[in-house]
Amino acid sequence: MPASKAILVSVTVDAPKAIEIFRIPAWCPGYYQIAQYQRKMFDIQAADEGGHVLPIENLDPRSWKVQSTGGGKLIFSYKVLGDDAGLGFFGVNVTVDKAFVNGAAGFVYVDDRQTEDVDLTVRNPAGWDIATAMDAKGDQGFKAGGYDEFIDHPIQLGVFQRKKFKVQGVPFEVIFVSNKNKPNCDMDAEAERLRIVSGPALKMFGSSSFKRYLYILHLAIGNFSGGLEHRACNVQAVADTPELHLDDLAAHEYFHAWNVKQIRPQILGPFDYTSPQRTANLWFAEGVTDYYAKLDTFQSGLQSEAWLRAQILEQIQELQQGATRKELTVEQSSRRCWDSDGFGVGDLSYYVKGLLAGFLFDAAIIDATDGKKTLDDVMRLLYREHKLPKPGYGEDELRIAINETAGADLSDLYRRMIRSTEELPYDLLLRIGLRVTLSTSTESALDSPSSPSGSCAGFSLDLDPSASPRAKSLFQVWLHRLNSVE
Repeated sequence: MPASKAILVSVTVDAPKAIEIFRIPAWCPGYYQIAQYQRKMFDIQAADEGGHVLPIENLDPRSWKVQSTGGGKLIFSYKVLGDDAGLGFFGVNVTVDKAFVNGAAGFVYVDDRQTEDVDLTVRNPAGWDIATAMDAKGDQGFKAGGYDEFIDHPIQLGVFQRKKFKVQGVPFEVIFVSNKNKPNCDMDAEAERLRIVSGPALKMFGSSSFKRYLYILHLAIGNFSGGLEHRACNVQAVADTPELHLDDLAAHEYFHAWNVKQIRPQILGPFDYTSPQRTANLWFAEGVTDYYAKLDTFQSGLQSEAWLRAQILEQIQELQQGATRKELTVEQSSRRCWDSDGFGVGDLSYYVKGLLAGFLFDAAIIDATDGKKTLDDVMRLLYREHKLPKPGYGEDELRIAINETAGADLSDLYRRMIRSTEELPYDLLLRIGLRVTLSTSTESALDSPSSPSGSCAGFSLDLDPSASPRAKSLFQVWLHRLNSVE
């Protein structure tokens, strides 16, 4: 409905019970903040298959109770205002020649029926294209194995450009969506960079849970700049510039197809969409994902070793410049992010400290196993044991998996980095031939949360000039880990 800047949604329930309850999610998986999707819904109606109007009771702002006549079909319909900023991201966006639907914002679920298969039929305006990673069913039809899967496939409609490629035999597609329908970038060159950066994670895990993968590039920034992961695709909102070079942003969202969408805390799938779902392990879900985004961008050949070390150094500086690291653990930051901006608490980001914790666990595992194993082996272990439809991991299971992989008890290291406010043990990096150096002013800043942020400018991350032959060898293991993966 481009003219009204809205989408019309009609939900058909087969063999309804006497009372059915419909709900719109209170949050969107991947973004740990309460949303107000119900405020965009209007013209809510219910009818039986004969067209007879059925009474609706609004139980709360996000749920509606419908009294059915029983048997046959129940049709619950509504419209969603498509005013999400930019080209759409967390919500629904509708313009004269395109539309975007983030599933959590556009589609209700029915209580006690979330695991039932879902069929979707899209009625597009003439000439509009459609892109989604959902399995196709017929001519403009799609299917999903339950509500969780269904809403984890955003839908792009209208005018956009496509580029296709394969990575290790898996089909990939990139769609470029822009306001003027003529992106400023070289689409072939950008698609090639995405092809290259998509290789390392697939090689590391050896397989994927997706049959195809879709990059949705929104070349406009609304209320959010960055990316959001989904089960077999991701959406990125970036400026429409001549060079995108998404590289580690794309690698981050793509790596989530394994870490978060498959390897996940128990509470993050199957989902409870009615309230905040708190876990202590967002540092692993997001921070370790960001660590691999940097590693995979380097391993793809798109960036240099110097770039990789510079990226990690930036995270060290950001963490050490903050004061909240002295007050809260990264587990506490993970749990409490719902009450803050979704990315941490105060200046303690679980992305940043999680990335550094992943780096240090990686170094510890390499050292403990004489280079025979890395953090990659933890990821593969967790993927084998927890990929869907298996349950997610327990709140203490990451520690257990790290110890199992290392063949040593790293519980005290885990406690220090994850469950305490002690400083991270950067000297651990000496074991793999790296050295973090702090200036005198920086060292004093570690003991003073009120120190000015500029006092941390003296950090450096370099090769250790006095590294032993063993440490130099382990550095090569860290840097070129995929060389041993067939």
